[in-house]
Amino acid sequence: MKAFQQDGHEVVHCVRPDEAQFELGRGTFQFLLVDCMLPGSVNGVDFVLNCKKSMNIGSMKFVLMSGIFTDKEFVKDAMSKTKAVAFVEKKAPFDVAPLVQVVKANAGPAEMPPIRKQLYQIFAKEKVSNREKRKLIESLEEVNGFDLPFIYSLLVETRSSGYLNIYEKNGSVSGISISDGCIIGVDAEDRTTFLGEMLIQSGYAMPNHVQKALDERTNQKIGSRLINSNQLSPHAFDVILTEQMNIRLSRTVTDHVVKVNFAIADLEKTNPHIDSELLQYYLHDWIAAKIDTAWLKALYLMWSGNPILLSPTFKGDHPALEMGLVRALPDLLTRVREGGVTLSQLLESKKYPESAVYKALHFLLTKGLIVFGAKVAFASVAEQQVALKKIWADIQEKNPYEIIDMIGNENLQPEALAKFLGNAPSDPNSALGVLWNNLQKKIADATKVAQDPQGRVQFQEDAASKQAENKMKAGQRIEEAKQKLALNQYGPAMAILLDVQKQFPQIENIHLMLAWAKLGQIVPAKKPIMMKEIEFELVQVPAEERYDAHYPMVLGIFQKTKGDLAAAKKSLERAIAMNPSLLAARRELSQVESLLKKNNDLFNVDLKQMVSGFFKKK
Repeated sequence: MKAFQQDGHEVVHCVRPDEAQFELGRGTFQFLLVDCMLPGSVNGVDFVLNCKKSMNIGSMKFVLMSGIFTDKEFVKDAMSKTKAVAFVEKKAPFDVAPLVQVVKANAGPAEMPPIRKQLYQIFAKEKVSNREKRKLIESLEEVNGFDLPFIYSLLVETRSSGYLNIYEKNGSVSGISISDGCIIGVDAEDRTTFLGEMLIQSGYAMPNHVQKALDERTNQKIGSRLINSNQLSPHAFDVILTEQMNIRLSRTVTDHVVKVNFAIADLEKTNPHIDSELLQYYLHDWIAAKIDTAWLKALYLMWSGNPILLSPTFKGDHPALEMGLVRALPDLLTRVREGGVTLSQLLESKKYPESAVYKALHFLLTKGLIVFGAKVAFASVAEQQVALKKIWADIQEKNPYEIIDMIGNENLQPEALAKFLGNAPSDPNSALGVLWNNLQKKIADATKVAQDPQGRVQFQEDAASKQAENKMKAGQRIEEAKQKLALNQYGPAMAILLDVQKQFPQIENIHLMLAWAKLGQIVPAKKPIMMKEIEFELVQVPAEERYDAHYPMVLGIFQKTKGDLAAAKKSLERAIAMNPSLLAARRELSQVESLLKKNNDLFNVDLKQMVSGFFKKK
């Protein structure tokens, strides 16, 4: 191993065939060096043939070696069967130099995945050292904004210290300061605070006190004014400032390419800060509310056939298991424990919404509670056909650049397609053969287009301009739906919202408005199912949208529908405190107060009848 490592190779050493098969399923290798005499009943030649038959090994090259089986006829036959690039005879004492030279002569250009793709290889490794994680983070240059939650999590998990700088194409820069695994500062160009709304909705300050502090003519910040007038405790204000950091971090999670740079620095830990325990709750909300399902589908395309396993660090009492995304899939972990269900199998069951499956898995993988096991070849033609049909459906509406981004390699060679399409069917005219060839052609065509860097830049600029225009129109339509909801026109509002969501799944206010529309159309017979759907919509509302008066109002309607009238009353009162002109909230509060009064009167009547019954003459 040392000889290869000194020559610049990364080496995985296995002593048993089952160990080697496991490692082959977890990563991409250029070479497999196999001794012809192996422990157990399988020899080296048969092992290579089994790998080629049962595993998606792509363009990996084989080197055979032996100190016993050196007969010329055996060597010729072994190389013919396995298509090995070389056979190295082991002579005592064994000199590893010829073996290193064989690898060097047959290596060709290395095809390492991009750094960003290497980052996600963590999801298929049971153990990754903090050093490896830090090295990956320090190597990152260009990522998608949706990658940032995972990067934040790794920085905190590895107890890093320094500055993470995020550069957007429009020139804006955000800076995150980290000390010993705690986020101590978030410097963003968008400095919207929500402090007044946050103080009122959290119940830490009364609306009149906040308004009075805002009206004061002084250079002091609102928090200092309230603390100095004994209207707010310093601890409560620290809680609000921490939540403000959460909102600013949440706003960095966008579907845009950004450049990142992590500079190591020794920073002093200050208060308030976000530690690992608190970050997992924010991480859950960012994945639920900010990351687009289509992006997750592209990310996990290569993992769709890998079994999902509990990681060695899994704990049954981990707080993450009680969070909304995981609770939305109650038997997910049971299926994982029973035998490593695959992502494809989870989606085939159609028991849960597709977005719920992807987001829950991404959260659990990011927290390191589950890992992907080794991928094996498709068990049957039918299984391969189902998987390829799904891939075909996923790429139909994608442009060439999106297809290549989904695959993650602009120079994908035809033989490497087996990594996610499976081996080419023996009958090219069969339904499976036609589908496989269509996919191969689609990817090959996309590769040709994507190799033009100038074309990619132009396409991205045109797409961004068109998307901005369409997004503005979509925002206007959401406002139209909001007006219809205020007038109890739930059906027409729902039609508008669903139409907008098709084009912009994560557009501002979409999940909150959908929750409101669904609450207005609950059918008693379907109430349990619909309430779960509504709860999932509320889970997907981003932190920055929860300080609009409509959020506590919709939450209050949800609580009223559940039958929790006391909680509903509090939520609706907060909505009105934040926006006194919100008539829909006043209407709902009136109904809740009427129901509470009715229940109270009924309780008093029943109590009076019960007590008077004790004194009736017999």
